[in-house]
Amino acid sequence: MGKVISMSEVRDFNKDYLVSRVISFGKKVDGYNKTFYKTNEDLVDAYLDVDFKDKDVISVLASGDQVLTARYLDAKTVDSFDYNPLTIYYFYLRLWTLKYRRLLYPKIMDGDNTWLYYLLGWVQPRNEQEALAKHYFELHVHDNTQMDQLFYDLEMQPEGRTLFTKPEELVECLSPELTFYPINLFEEFHLPKQYDIGLISNILDSSKVDPEKIQIAYENLDRLIRPGGSVICSKLHYRTRDEMDKEKRIFEKSFEFIPKEEGYVYQKKNLC
Repeated sequence: MGKVISMSEVRDFNKDYLVSRVISFGKKVDGYNKTFYKTNEDLVDAYLDVDFKDKDVISVLASGDQVLTARYLDAKTVDSFDYNPLTIYYFYLRLWTLKYRRLLYPKIMDGDNTWLYYLLGWVQPRNEQEALAKHYFELHVHDNTQMDQLFYDLEMQPEGRTLFTKPEELVECLSPELTFYPINLFEEFHLPKQYDIGLISNILDSSKVDPEKIQIAYENLDRLIRPGGSVICSKLHYRTRDEMDKEKRIFEKSFEFIPKEEGYVYQKKNLC
């Protein structure tokens, strides 16, 4: 049996902070990575025709745009996951930026932490996770971390789109309560609930079409998604028709493949 993730699992804060400092100096650490500052997906194409209302959703955390979109579209619950634990801290920075500065993204990419310093002065944590996130960024300001080094280079990313364009549209989406699972889709895991919708971005692209990785991802998603539910995938890297067919053959046991303009959907079959 794979890893069983508890909803009460608490991040190893000290390790997360120390690793983030190492990453800011251009080094790599297993199990961690840089974070996406903003989505590089076309979320308009991916989600516009999806009915999120009253649905239980699990989403990759990444830049936070997918989670905020699901909240914006009236999902009943939105839980999150990411193999990179540093994404949870950035999500709170996104919430504070929206709440206190009415901006979609924080002004932290210019090498000057003054903006971040003053933002943190406004933050009143509402739960333990948010308090840890505030302390995380306070330490970075104190240690004069080059914050832009914690994020992937924007110039190297495709230009993404979101369904929201103004901070005011997200004022009802700023709850600090967020269930976060530090999991890798290509490693077996078991979560305590099932979902109607899974938003996994282009994670399957990164499998390098390894049949073993795809099989594990399929088994995880088969457990995770309710019958009739869907897994919404982006396709940001070129894969040949043969490579896509290999993936589809693994998923066809439980899912129907539905192509979209900028990605595709795996619809869970109602198997009786």
